Amino acid sequence: MYWNQSKSGVYTVKTGYVVAKEGRDNIDNRLVHNSDTSWEIRKHTVWKKLWSLNIKLKLKHFLSRCLQNGQATNEAIHHRIGKGSVWCHGCGEGTETIEHIFFFCPKAQLVWRLAPVRWDGLVELQCNMWRWWEAVVDSAGEANGAERIQLTVNVFWQLWKARNKMVFQMENVDAKAIVDKAQLEWLEYIAANETDHQTHASLEMEVHVPQHWEPPKEGIMRINTDAAISAKMVRTGLGIIARNWHGQIVKAQGIIGKRRSDVATEESLAIRGALEMAQFAGWTKIEVQSDCKNIVSSINSGNVQDCKLQTILEDIEALKNSFDSCLFSFVPRTVNACSHALAQFAVRSVRNFEWEDLFPIWLSQLASKNMG
Repeated sequence: MYWNQSKSGVYTVKTGYVVAKEGRDNIDNRLVHNSDTSWEIRKHTVWKKLWSLNIKLKLKHFLSRCLQNGQATNEAIHHRIGKGSVWCHGCGEGTETIEHIFFFCPKAQLVWRLAPVRWDGLVELQCNMWRWWEAVVDSAGEANGAERIQLTVNVFWQLWKARNKMVFQMENVDAKAIVDKAQLEWLEYIAANETDHQTHASLEMEVHVPQHWEPPKEGIMRINTDAAISAKMVRTGLGIIARNWHGQIVKAQGIIGKRRSDVATEESLAIRGALEMAQFAGWTKIEVQSDCKNIVSSINSGNVQDCKLQTILEDIEALKNSFDSCLFSFVPRTVNACSHALAQFAVRSVRNFEWEDLFPIWLSQLASKNMG
């Protein structure tokens, strides 16, 4: 292949950026001279959609500065004061604009190849951040459009933070770490919002049943389990949380699955996972609580109506015999709020997770609220 934009015929980031910059200038010129464009209306729509996004407030401010070329990129600083290098600290080849940091730098391109969100149809607009974002927000009404936009903003934020670490701390952040951090922060924010809404709704609807989680007797570990299924994402998530007789969280676990499944199977797997976690931790006296009444009844009675569950329930029975004391009980969703939140978190996670000693703030707060 021959790259006709350089004398040597070899593609470089620098020559690629020059071509992209020319495209950006052409787009800017068309915006200025096209008198038929309802520019003010379009601009108002972009800002309105930006501030209505379900993301952290700091990310909204960050993105608004990016769209107004207000970030302290090397190109912007040089343009304002006429000093300093314009070159990117990461690759050293392209002029460091916000578009270069987000799209054209080799690090950014690797991040987007690894990220679970793609905007391949908008590549030709990457030379102009405003036009690219305008096209992105127009897709909000599509399937999972809002979620894709939210994750995209988190990726931008992590790219910017990685750039600053390179500039100020000479620390090179791995592309995969950028993607994982972006997805984790996005999921934590969504999970925290969802659990608040679901807890309030449950308390209003189920006032006739016990509303709060209660600590077990001294010496017993109580483990709550739940499962979540996303038909659209073809994923499942299991949430398991163990608390002691003081009500303190001891361990929390999320298990993801990339499969189509049903509620009974996943709830059974969550209970089995709880027993495996307890066995590995060395606990001898446990109580397992689930909000799936049919499965709890099947375990306690030994009467399995569904042959698909037979193997899983046999595993549960075998694991049960390894404890000095092992009880299973049904609880309503209001009592099971923490494991439910963990299951919802897991179904959107990149990989399995396990927390011990140190837990996310949203989970600790929910556990305290769940105890009343």
